[in-house]
Amino acid sequence: MARNGILCLEGDWEEGLRRRRSLLPVLELLKSQWNIPYIHRTASTRDEFRRVVLEWSRAKYRAYPILYFGVHGAPGKVHIGNEAVPLRDLHEFSGVGKGRVVHFGSCETLRTSRRELLDFLNQSRFSAVCGFTQEVDWLHSCALEILILDQLSRRKISPQAISAFKRNLNQMASTLVRSLGFHVWERSKLFT
Repeated sequence: MARNGILCLEGDWEEGLRRRRSLLPVLELLKSQWNIPYIHRTASTRDEFRRVVLEWSRAKYRAYPILYFGVHGAPGKVHIGNEAVPLRDLHEFSGVGKGRVVHFGSCETLRTSRRELLDFLNQSRFSAVCGFTQEVDWLHSCALEILILDQLSRRKISPQAISAFKRNLNQMASTLVRSLGFHVWERSKLFT
């Protein structure tokens, strides 16, 4: 069975040249265990971020409908380089999300208002957005993200697939889901 691919767009976790944290081991595990294809890119500035998202929006990357966005976060925001960018200001995503899902692998980004999430989903057209509403431990979040990415990669992105993803994830890891404040916002359910 061919799996949905993942584009991992990772920011800088630490300052300086001795960067130790990386999401590459998570991606390599997914590839070696379940043959889930991935593309890994880093972005230290907003311009680098824009360039990667613009490239990913091209039709030749439709086989990579999962965006795994690994950066620092804050309530309703992601940190790109030195910038704390509110979800509403992520104009790079405008219209690129149809048939795609974004996972914010960042602390507290989804701790924001329903209106903010509705606006983000409406602007971007993502089928769903998921992530954390609180501060998360690096290793615990990576453990849950392995399961998140495995489940998202199993079916073509659709409202039914997102519902199955949520159900399966809760059956497998409900304690981690709750303790990390993981949430999924489905576009099809928010706009009905």
